[in-house]
Amino acid sequence: MYEGFATLSRRFVAKAILLNKFDLMFIFFVVILAAHYHFNISKMAFPVWDGAVYLQNAQDWLRHEPLTASYRPQLISWIIAGVWSVTGEEDWTAAKYIQALFTITAGVILYLTLRKRKGSPFALGVTGLTMLNSYVFFYSTQILTEGLSLFFLVLSLYFLKSEEKKYSGILAGVAMALTFASRYPIFLQAFSLLIVEVVTRRDARLLMKALAGLVPMLVLIVAIVYVKAGDFSVAISSDTEFTLLLSPFYLENFIAIFGIASLLAPVALLFKRTYADKYNYAFIVWFVVAFLFWSAISGNQQERFMIQVMPAIYFLAILAIENIWRSNLFSRSALSSFKRSVSRRLE
Repeated sequence: MYEGFATLSRRFVAKAILLNKFDLMFIFFVVILAAHYHFNISKMAFPVWDGAVYLQNAQDWLRHEPLTASYRPQLISWIIAGVWSVTGEEDWTAAKYIQALFTITAGVILYLTLRKRKGSPFALGVTGLTMLNSYVFFYSTQILTEGLSLFFLVLSLYFLKSEEKKYSGILAGVAMALTFASRYPIFLQAFSLLIVEVVTRRDARLLMKALAGLVPMLVLIVAIVYVKAGDFSVAISSDTEFTLLLSPFYLENFIAIFGIASLLAPVALLFKRTYADKYNYAFIVWFVVAFLFWSAISGNQQERFMIQVMPAIYFLAILAIENIWRSNLFSRSALSSFKRSVSRRLE
């Protein structure tokens, strides 16, 4: 009896390992990624200019002094100030790991979000490409807002896709407000995800629940900054100049920013199967809205502005591979018919 139980246990463990091998690969990937972040961050001798400003803002909050740069998003400075209030030291050593922590956690949430609907291999592909992007990695080693805003944007997506959870709509609204607090322009992407989910699911209650979490938190964030600074602004004037004549910067540097794999993203839009699954709509709109928004800003174009749209791009790229695989374009019968057609034309 004991031997039979042991045999069943071994079989169960073997099946569990087989079924979750992609999960184990992802865990290993996260551990290696965290070690790589630590190795690079530990060698940093001083922060970049923007990072120094966020550190100074954190000191201003702790010392009750006027903000050095009130137009910058304050969430990263609040988190740094919170860390300093616990440690009792205004040292930037602990602060420089904050971004990497949020970026890695964003990858975990993205994996869990996609795994639920698309499966582990699909989720691993999208998350891996996102986390290994050179711009995502580099700017997450700095004291900036890219990784922080990516985290809350992905968290918004997670709650919006969690239809079965009772308070997911309210939590999505809170996450969207924190996306705004982490990096003001990224709020547009989060709000577009909400609109897509409301329309595709035809669920007005989702909109009401999200607004119930969004509006109070948004008002609170603006009020805190306004009371502290005496005004509230989201950017310097040169960064708020929009034009209908879209900049070709991001299109010209598409491969440089997203890599060779991104060339597959437009291919996904050619398949009817892409539009048959409404789950994909959020990622399509996410990509289009972000790309058009940043292209419409005439005075400031930077590769790092595309960091938050990375998951959408790589989602479409992996979706293209999945569609090609399922369409049997490279099956033996398809290749044989292609050879016959070519030979006929040559004759």
